[in-house]
Amino acid sequence: DSAVNYENEEAVGEAVRRSRIPRAELLITSKLRGRHHGFDEAIATVEESVYRFGLEYIALYLIHWPNPGRDRYVEAWAGLVEARRRGLVRSIGVSNFLPEHIDRLVRETGVTPAVSQIEMHPYFPQDEQRIHDAGRGIVTEAWSPMGRGPELLEEPVITAVAERVGRTAAQVILRWQTQLGAVPLPKSANPSRQRENLAVFDFELSSRDLADIATL
Repeated sequence: DSAVNYENEEAVGEAVRRSRIPRAELLITSKLRGRHHGFDEAIATVEESVYRFGLEYIALYLIHWPNPGRDRYVEAWAGLVEARRRGLVRSIGVSNFLPEHIDRLVRETGVTPAVSQIEMHPYFPQDEQRIHDAGRGIVTEAWSPMGRGPELLEEPVITAVAERVGRTAAQVILRWQTQLGAVPLPKSANPSRQRENLAVFDFELSSRDLADIATL
């Protein structure tokens, strides 16, 4: 998960080239910054991202946020549609968009985002946004899936569920998002925690577990 604003496209591209993982198995994402929301600017920014990555294409490109003060996100979206047509990217989507922003994109361009990336965790479950996305066939991705600090991992409701299912608090949170149909994007530089974060597909939370987490 990269972005022009993160200044990490070159490093991610180098990591892809050094890895032994087939390119088709890696889903690389980047994002268009808010001040590049013109049609031509959006295409040029995607071209620059492809160059910085040093890859033939980018799997997923998102508008980083709607920047409603400028109100040019529809132009930017049209630029991403064109970038996809040219083969620079495979899929396009949005980040930090509200339902009304997405509805306007679809209404004015006829193209529905593949992905909607939003902040989502048990303190901020984004029920309305998830239901809206699902209704349009849009995949919801969750950034900061474990919250913005350590509080959620120490939350008594979460630790009680974790004890009940024999998993860590982090695994419970990621499983909660997965069962809701979202794709969580956890971040860790620790290999053991990376493995822990991936080990969430061999258990399920019960309706009681989900109801308890919903109280947060």
